[in-house]
Amino acid sequence: MAKPLKAIKGTVEVLVKPVTGFVDGFNFLMKKIEEGLGEKKEGTEIDNFVNILLKEMKDVEQGVLAFFTEMMFMQHLSEKMAQVENEVTLVQILGDRIKDFLSPDFIEIFLCGADKESFHLAYHYPSESEFNPALVKDTGFECFVKGESIIQIKTKLGGKTFSVISAPLRTTREKFGAVVVGRKGRNVIAPKESALVISGAVVISFAISNIKLVNSIIKNQRLVTIGETIGGLSHDIKNILNNLENGIELIDMAAEKADVDMMQEGRNILKSSYERMKNLVLSMVDYSREREVELVSGDINAVIKEALDIKRNELKEKKVKLIEEWDKGIPEVYFDRGRIERMIINLLDNAMDAVKEKEGMIKIGTKFLPDRNTVKIWVEDNGCGIPEENKERIFDIFYSTKGNRGTGFGLAIVQKVVREHNGTIDVQSTVGKGTRFTIEIPVKNKGGTK
Repeated sequence: MAKPLKAIKGTVEVLVKPVTGFVDGFNFLMKKIEEGLGEKKEGTEIDNFVNILLKEMKDVEQGVLAFFTEMMFMQHLSEKMAQVENEVTLVQILGDRIKDFLSPDFIEIFLCGADKESFHLAYHYPSESEFNPALVKDTGFECFVKGESIIQIKTKLGGKTFSVISAPLRTTREKFGAVVVGRKGRNVIAPKESALVISGAVVISFAISNIKLVNSIIKNQRLVTIGETIGGLSHDIKNILNNLENGIELIDMAAEKADVDMMQEGRNILKSSYERMKNLVLSMVDYSREREVELVSGDINAVIKEALDIKRNELKEKKVKLIEEWDKGIPEVYFDRGRIERMIINLLDNAMDAVKEKEGMIKIGTKFLPDRNTVKIWVEDNGCGIPEENKERIFDIFYSTKGNRGTGFGLAIVQKVVREHNGTIDVQSTVGKGTRFTIEIPVKNKGGTK
């Protein structure tokens, strides 16, 4: 018997001993009564009654032992399964737990391939020099096909005698494989041990089923988001190309007519379209590229203002009111200049898309928090706001509330930059009133995740 099983048995014996002790005491008392009364017949009946009761209590003890053993076995399985991502890891956990609890001479776990035809070995114990898994592959396959457990007592495998239990890895709707466990010689696998193998196989089977279901859902969601993204990107690129064509046509017409104003108008369209295309490509590259942040000590206010200057003309064209609130007492901060600038531009783009022309207002500012040794940065608008059901998705790559006008890169990049700086980001938003993004980054840090 393996160590975990012995430990459980010791615990159960402690629990059951007071009960059996009571029965022994009762038996002793009845015998004393029998001796005192001298009534052999009644004493025999009492003695038989107590013996039967004691036997039943022994059966109870074994039942409790089996129950606690199975519970402990399931606990070991669940602890190991908590962070599992694929079925191969699951069957390894099952095999290891069976090995720890039952100490068998071999464990072979087979899985059916994705083609539903191949049947391959996924777990093997011990080494092939000690036991050849091919000896029980047919047994495992038969168990898999039938979907039923198979028990073989004193069967010959490679010239040796084994006691074998084979349990299918299956749910009510799916079949995944089989687990085959054996013990050689006269060491028969007990019914309670077979029950552990079967129950473990059931638990693992449903876990495999859940993993496959989740993976299927994730795959479908990815296909949907990729489709939405391709739609958004193609629409955006199509608009940019149309503008480029219009700009080229204007320049051609201006060249024929020697019209300087028309030439300038065409030039402006080309320049604007070029900038849009460049920003789109940069956004895709910016998010997908893994890079080390280059932390350099500097004036973060100055960099944020430079990013704001890039957008000032657009703000003026849309007639958006800008309110700036700068903390002049901020110490030098270690940050990646280019990444912070990109983050601010994306937040401003998001705010400008949210506000109405002539009615819009955007607040941007900074504040040093000495007790936390961080710099707080905020960009706030009085725009349309974010519906509660969308708040959890706004940082998802490819997700955009702008329909075909957006690509879903902007806020995903913002979050990535914040993480690169070991910072935090908070979003407060009310539909119809506006949104506030608040970011905190450490004054000094070693950089974060990519």
